[in-house]
Amino acid sequence: MDSSKTADEMIASVDATLANWRSAFESSSPRKERANNADAACADADGGGASSPTAKSPPSWKDPGAYQRRLGTFKPNTYFAKPLALSPLVCAAFGWENTGNDIIKCRDAACGATICVLFHPSLNEESRDKLCEKYLGMLVSSHTSGCPFRSFANRWSKVMHQCGSKKGEDCGNKPTLLADIITKENNPENLMNKVSAIFSKSNFYVPPYLLSLSEDFLRFEDCTEDGSNTRDLVKEGTLQIRDQQHSRTDGDSTIDVTIPDVVTKFCCEVLPDADVDEVLHLKDTAMKVPYLLSVFGWSLCDESVGETTSVVVKCNLCQARSWLTPSPETDEESSRKRRRIDTRGDANLKLIESHRIYCPYVSGFNSADLAGWKVVVSNLLKSAAHAAVECNANLS
Repeated sequence: MDSSKTADEMIASVDATLANWRSAFESSSPRKERANNADAACADADGGGASSPTAKSPPSWKDPGAYQRRLGTFKPNTYFAKPLALSPLVCAAFGWENTGNDIIKCRDAACGATICVLFHPSLNEESRDKLCEKYLGMLVSSHTSGCPFRSFANRWSKVMHQCGSKKGEDCGNKPTLLADIITKENNPENLMNKVSAIFSKSNFYVPPYLLSLSEDFLRFEDCTEDGSNTRDLVKEGTLQIRDQQHSRTDGDSTIDVTIPDVVTKFCCEVLPDADVDEVLHLKDTAMKVPYLLSVFGWSLCDESVGETTSVVVKCNLCQARSWLTPSPETDEESSRKRRRIDTRGDANLKLIESHRIYCPYVSGFNSADLAGWKVVVSNLLKSAAHAAVECNANLS
């Protein structure tokens, strides 16, 4: 009885903590910000916006638009070869912009601090790690006492340091464990519980301060048994890409992307009997490309590639850009378009490799993480896993 009571108390404590976190994030989530902006716009249209106390911009440290602008200042030729702990995602979230080679600066009117983030190539791993820790502390301490980013960065850097020291090292066994469980477990209820536990057990951990700055991070944080949160977000992106694609390509042109072999191999390792074509919509000619783009973090943007008919795509997390080249109807036109594209270098989209090296879809958030694309694909495989569970139970 005492053990049961202790467990109940622990569950109640965890529930209360999660409720507080949800409340904190809801107030600064991207969707909430868009709703507030829409309300403010309506108030302005009605003539009451100027006097409305709620029609004001969010603080810069929790404004998704301001974060994207700061992130856009980091360029591969001026800020490169940095540890993931000091990636542009982290620096931009903590208020820093890239203003020159290895130079980051806080543009807040109350601050103006500047840091030079430089690692000598001759440093060994231990020295590099120590210097990284020092720079990470400077992302907080270099802000002036009156800068709004100082307390924000200080609070979250402490939380992430504690979380990072407690992370496990067991994500590498995930594919084998899942395959063994599905084939060996005979009790349907135990099987379902174990499958859900394996899918939710990974070292991939999104820093909480990023969740309120972009909805794209939410794809990695899906605790549902059937992966419905990730599927809904991927579907939302798919439909948007499809509509944009139809408006930018003519009826005689088609766009195609190649799914990397490593993706098919990963799916087969995680769930050997899964229908990869169905999970990734590969058989649906109208939805295949939009779905794959959305799954791997790409969206269409309004930029153009010279005079070509290529469609520019971007990653909303690392802001990498690439393009998709429509295939014309005739071989002659195809050859002419291909020569025009080739003069611009090999920038045609690769679903994984075209992301920047620090992108969560490629590297996670630290060296122990799964690649983010594996997390998204695993979430999409959850429904297939549940179908396999039911099939196994019926055969039993």
